[in-house]
Amino acid sequence: MKQSLSIQIEYKLEEKGAVVTKMQGRAAEVRIPEKIAGVPVIAIGEKAFAAEEEAPAAEPGDELVAELAFVTEVGETAAEGQALRRVFLPDSIETIGAYAFSGCSALEHIHLPSRLTAVSERMFNDCSSLEQVTLPAGLKSIEGYAFYGCMKLKSLRLPEGVERIGRYAFYNCRKMEEINIPLATTDLNTGMFLNCDSLTYLSFGRCRHISDLTSGLNHELHLTIDFPIEGGETKRAKLVIPDFQYEYIEDTPARLFHQVNYGTGHIFRQCIGNSEIDFRRYDEIFYLTRREDAAETVLLLAMCRLEYPYRLQEKHREVYLDYIRDHFLWAAEYYMNRNETEKIKLFADWGLLTAENLPRTIELAQAKGRTAILSFLMDYQHKHFAPARKKKTFDL
Repeated sequence: MKQSLSIQIEYKLEEKGAVVTKMQGRAAEVRIPEKIAGVPVIAIGEKAFAAEEEAPAAEPGDELVAELAFVTEVGETAAEGQALRRVFLPDSIETIGAYAFSGCSALEHIHLPSRLTAVSERMFNDCSSLEQVTLPAGLKSIEGYAFYGCMKLKSLRLPEGVERIGRYAFYNCRKMEEINIPLATTDLNTGMFLNCDSLTYLSFGRCRHISDLTSGLNHELHLTIDFPIEGGETKRAKLVIPDFQYEYIEDTPARLFHQVNYGTGHIFRQCIGNSEIDFRRYDEIFYLTRREDAAETVLLLAMCRLEYPYRLQEKHREVYLDYIRDHFLWAAEYYMNRNETEKIKLFADWGLLTAENLPRTIELAQAKGRTAILSFLMDYQHKHFAPARKKKTFDL
């Protein structure tokens, strides 16, 4: 059961409203009201909730919820309390200062105000328990080191209006798996994804800065890129970039070190530029990934090019289709295990379901209990491979 704890919130009054400047004491949950002393709360000041050393975390059922006692001058410091885990900010707030939540290592959830236009410098510095955060739709910028050290942050959806992302904005977000770079983002700075060891799925609203942003990521990448076409529309491409490893080998007599690469990822990365993609070269070296990379990587690469065939030549399309034909039952089982009915339907659209492989495919769907896939396959068999009925004849 949640308990209440009286803490102090220091603030100052400005022309447009109140600015929260400091939290004295800690509580597991804090809710800032829309008004203090009858005026709207318009801002959170620099380092307002920051902690050089966070208080101990509460045991389940023993969390303290803040009962706020607002003061304009520093009084006797409230009890240390518990580590800050949840913060709810009112929509009246327009700005949040730098380092506002720096060091809040237990912070798991925060409600950001809808009027916020910038994530300030180091705003979530070392918030190592923050797993997810929803950014307001009107956000325009993310400043340098804004999410530095958010070790548990798994994904982030940037609003389409974001124009600027500062340097090292996501440095050391080691569990981040997915992020997008909006079309409007034109000001991109260095080291954004440094030490983002799990970042796999990157979406780009335009083909810009891709090589620079992914240069430090040598693991497998899944890129989604939108390209403008006539009439103001866009065409989407999806590319799988295999991983690679490297080491330096010493040439002792020459006193030199040579880099030795393992895997095909470094070759595929040569097809990815900052403002263009060499699709012809990317498709030509498919044989390399077939020879050296894991079967799952090869399948996903082929499927992405077939499903999103931007600048895909017919001869390369047939190569990808031949690969799936040669490994059809394995590919079908792969998507059945993930219950992805749409992928099985794509196989049908591409003419990969045949009278020879369909019975075994149906058996797989039955064995795995995939009713939607089984229903589709049975219907497809009835429409395309049902034995023709013999016409009855009569002698008169």
